[in-house]
Amino acid sequence: MNEAFIKTSQEKKDRIINSALEEFAKNGFEKASTNVIVENAGISKGILFHYFKNKKGLFEYLIEFSVEIIMRQFEEHFDWNEKDILERIKQSVIIKMQVVEQYPYILDFSMLILHHKTRDEIMQMNHGESIKLISKIYGDQVDYSVFRDDIDVEKAMTIIRWTFEKYGEEFSERYKKITYPMDFRPIVDEIDTYIQTLKVAFYK
Repeated sequence: MNEAFIKTSQEKKDRIINSALEEFAKNGFEKASTNVIVENAGISKGILFHYFKNKKGLFEYLIEFSVEIIMRQFEEHFDWNEKDILERIKQSVIIKMQVVEQYPYILDFSMLILHHKTRDEIMQMNHGESIKLISKIYGDQVDYSVFRDDIDVEKAMTIIRWTFEKYGEEFSERYKKITYPMDFRPIVDEIDTYIQTLKVAFYK
């Protein structure tokens, strides 16, 4: 990538990023077509390769971009004073949804990264900051004493994580079919119903 891409308008950058995220997410790196990417982005192939040296350069940029945009949203919007792990996970889901609102295929693309990077490479992405962030969300000043004494907290957390991962996947699929700004209030209310159910199941 060169300075020309950095200096172009945000609207144009988002068109290119969203077109590329969708094409890679749907078809994988090998089968993804730069012809489709430029057509959907409304640019020429010459412009694309002026911004990025080749398809691999574009793919590598998207990996870096996907990690950084999510990290930035957490840095700006996460409330670290919240000690309830369910409320923390709720925050995480909402932050990711807000990113999906701007970049609908970013979560699908993020799953693709797992097939193209080794575990060590993933651990080192963004200098390991994403791994540190996850550890901080689940470990920093979280009050696990609220769980019932007869509950295996580790297994309970696995169930909780599965619940919200699946919810996030379903939201991502729903949002791809929507062409207007998302009203997050009903979504937050729906998440709250899951949280209350999980609290009844696992909390004292």
